[in-house]
Amino acid sequence: MDIKHLIDYYAHASVKFTDVFTNKMEPGQVDKGRTTAPGKCGLVVPLAGNAIFSFNGTPYAMEPGMVVHAGPQMPIEIRASDDKGWEYAVVHYQLSPEESILYPLSTQHFLINTGYHTKIIDYVQQLIESQAMPGNMSIFKAKTLFMNLLEAILMSAKVKVLDTASDQMEQALQYIHENYATQLSVSKIAEEFGVERRRFAYLFEQHTGMNPSVYLTEYRIRRSKELLKYDDSPVAEIAECVGYIDCFYFSRVFKKCTGMSPTTYRKTMLEEAKYL
Repeated sequence: MDIKHLIDYYAHASVKFTDVFTNKMEPGQVDKGRTTAPGKCGLVVPLAGNAIFSFNGTPYAMEPGMVVHAGPQMPIEIRASDDKGWEYAVVHYQLSPEESILYPLSTQHFLINTGYHTKIIDYVQQLIESQAMPGNMSIFKAKTLFMNLLEAILMSAKVKVLDTASDQMEQALQYIHENYATQLSVSKIAEEFGVERRRFAYLFEQHTGMNPSVYLTEYRIRRSKELLKYDDSPVAEIAECVGYIDCFYFSRVFKKCTGMSPTTYRKTMLEEAKYL
């Protein structure tokens, strides 16, 4: 789930907390033949153990640190792991019928990777306690706690995405440094990491401050400058060594980046070396 779309959804939809409950299952226990509640959306929050939780036949391997959203009246099947018990909470909320049409996420199931945060568990426990108390003040408190829970889930998911993207972009940098001499392109790098090209370019620029195409070019030119300075190979061979088959194209790119041709750069470096 794209965290931006999720934030947009909860920012604009008039979500209304309805109820919360918890359930425990023994190791290896299976629960099936039921559906999610009619007219309600649900957030499944793992509390302990792990299980395979399926909605409409789509399985999610769940454990603390993950939250799954489900829409109304979806067939469910739960299989607790064989070695551990499984405990989870379901937080229900509603939208008006009109808004359910405007916000299709409300009727879908999807995973929200939050990472393990005690704040999320604390809000769920407080919701359970508040729901058990009588009076309007408890109802008001439950509304507030529900919004706090949503905020904690969204903020944790956003941080998780940024951390994951940062690790991925570090790996992408390493990949460029190891493969710059091949026929590398931004599309090929994005494909290597399973990210759509425009999304990859956005994440890369957020991480490095540079467009990936510009970074690849500048890294190749930097490597070629080292070779021109310390290697006597012809310019055409050096071009190939840094990923350029077309020597003339390499020369144009080199001049654009450095202000001089590869040959002039080499001569300049040789002249400077005489006075060192």
